[in-house]
Amino acid sequence: MSTARSLFPGAMGPDGFISCFDHLIPENQLRRMIILKGGPGVGKSTFMRRVHAALGSDTPSTLYFCSGDPDSLDAVSIPDKGLLILDGTAPHIVDPKIPGARDSIINLGECLDEAAMRPRLPHIRACMDDHAVCTRRARACLEAACSHSRDNAAIIAAAMDRTKLARLTAALVSAVLCEPCSPTGTPAVRPVITDAVTPKGELCLLAAPEDWRVIRLAGHAAADATDALRAVSRAAVAAGCDVEEHLCPYIPGRLLHIGIPALRTLVTTGDRLASEQTFDLSACLPQSSLLRHECALEQGMTSARLALRHAAGALAQAKQLHDELETFYVPHMDFARWQTRLDAFLQSISAA
Repeated sequence: MSTARSLFPGAMGPDGFISCFDHLIPENQLRRMIILKGGPGVGKSTFMRRVHAALGSDTPSTLYFCSGDPDSLDAVSIPDKGLLILDGTAPHIVDPKIPGARDSIINLGECLDEAAMRPRLPHIRACMDDHAVCTRRARACLEAACSHSRDNAAIIAAAMDRTKLARLTAALVSAVLCEPCSPTGTPAVRPVITDAVTPKGELCLLAAPEDWRVIRLAGHAAADATDALRAVSRAAVAAGCDVEEHLCPYIPGRLLHIGIPALRTLVTTGDRLASEQTFDLSACLPQSSLLRHECALEQGMTSARLALRHAAGALAQAKQLHDELETFYVPHMDFARWQTRLDAFLQSISAA
């Protein structure tokens, strides 16, 4: 049985790439960070998969999938081994922070026959320019979706019964913290991404181990549950628990879920997972107060959904162009040399 967890290390948002690359593994667990460099098609994702297959199949690990290509990896972390290996190329450029003593670069581009590639320079430039156009279009669509979603959330927030909302939030916090937490060191808040707009549409990688409690925070489809989730997060940290805050990439500042590993509890705003308890924000929303806004809310949600579909379409076009870029690189890779680099790395890890 796989012990690997799946997350996104970052995702496209209306303001550009939203990165969690500084939070892929706790700093106190990190003993070796390997940063892979090289252009498209040089085998960075395959390198990580081979490392994970060799080292991480029987130990807890996290596979970080690329939101721009959900079939590819951007990073792999194996906390028990203190190992993080990641793609350090744009749009998430990463360089060593502690060179040599902890962090190293493996440049898979060294396996390229660069002289053979130079005649393709005009084609590569044209492909990169087209890719940038698609990326800008995706960002514009995400910006539109963000704007519509925030307008709708503001309508819902203005209609909320604040007294009832405060009581519901307090009850939610009490339910989450019904058991004492065993603090270890200074509690930390870690941002993670489980939901993203991708070339395959909106994807959610949210999962919870079988022995976790899942509590659902339900409500109107246009509502923003961030305030209630942040209240849970603050209370958990005050109790000495580490917290994972699940970001919404296309609405900066919005939270979608809260995970508390020490309490083995997940609070989610989605319906992907079966929940043992539900708190409904709609109970704080007088229905009569929404009647005058019903048309605006429906139009806003429809516009937001359409903008997200257009964003996914633009990202799909960008993915096709990235695949085209790979065709310029792959034929000029020395994969025997690539395999030698992989074998040498695996040997260095096993000897450590």
